[in-house]
Amino acid sequence: MTGAESQLGGIRVLDLGRFPPSAYCTRLLAQQGAEVCRVDAPGSDPAMFGIGTGLGAAKRSIALDTRHPRRNEVLQKLCDWADVVVENSRPGDLDERGFGYRQASQEHPELVWCSITGFGQDGPYALWPGHDLTYTAHSGLLGALESEMPWHPQMMLSVPIGAVMAVVGIVSALYSRHATGRGCQLDISLSESTTWVLSGFDALINGGGSSIPASPDRRLYRCGDDRYVSVAAADPRSWDALCTGLGLDDLAKRRIPMDEWQETTRRLTEVFSRRSAAEWVAELGPRGAAVGPVNFGSDLLADPQVMSRRSLVDVEGVVVPANPIRTGSDPGSNDQGPVGAPVVGEHTRFVLLAAGFSSPEVDRLVAEAVVSE
Repeated sequence: MTGAESQLGGIRVLDLGRFPPSAYCTRLLAQQGAEVCRVDAPGSDPAMFGIGTGLGAAKRSIALDTRHPRRNEVLQKLCDWADVVVENSRPGDLDERGFGYRQASQEHPELVWCSITGFGQDGPYALWPGHDLTYTAHSGLLGALESEMPWHPQMMLSVPIGAVMAVVGIVSALYSRHATGRGCQLDISLSESTTWVLSGFDALINGGGSSIPASPDRRLYRCGDDRYVSVAAADPRSWDALCTGLGLDDLAKRRIPMDEWQETTRRLTEVFSRRSAAEWVAELGPRGAAVGPVNFGSDLLADPQVMSRRSLVDVEGVVVPANPIRTGSDPGSNDQGPVGAPVVGEHTRFVLLAAGFSSPEVDRLVAEAVVSE
């Protein structure tokens, strides 16, 4: 077991969520060594909810009918087993069904309960339905990324950002519990988490506007093979390295005024078109020109940096991101526990026995269709 794998070793996490917010959160916890068990509906397909191998790997699965009258009995017992519960239900929904933080904490005051919702547990929007685009738009990030409307990102933004905030909160709560012996309920809002990204752009919030313009030294350039490179040579040293590497020595050692941006951009565009993106990256990167490839997901498979650090790993024939949190010389392939995404109910008996049910009790739960294997 590597250093990063053992960081949360011994911590048990019960994932009551059915959607990506909790799945992202518990995936990162699993990559840090926590033992994660999903509570799935019998016969369900997690992929239908956007939870494929990348989010489902290194977890266990128990199949529980959450509409069964005995569901709360099973959940309460599972809280004997768990240190952390993660859920993304509508605020108050689990309490209304008889097993939310209010009920669980009475018998398990040491439990860390993480609630991930779109707008948080209270406020006028708390019960409003929404999806990632709803929260990304509300957060201010959508408008900060592109002021020309309409547009929308091609992937989720608020969900993974909020999930990372949830992990930070969980780790902090576990640290506090170590000192006090008491857990807490974490209230994670996807919208608030995404607004946090604007922390470095106070003017955007205060009405001043501080967008970063597409200047010659900070933009994307199309290369001869129709791929793009990113140029972020905004400081004098990287700008000088860029210009000399492109053979535009007359542009080096000077700050380009705004009225020359268009012509300077034209000149750089013409030079970049002479060679492939890979050639320019190999030529300019070592010079310190702040030039890198614009990768699409599949491009990462052959990216030298990704390959060297093993930033992608193969999980039962599916390539997924490796653990981004490393310790020392950790190679990054630090997934532990069950390797692939579990079959729904694959670990029902294992987890229930670990939670304190006897084998005959599990047999009865299966016979009554409270759980399935």
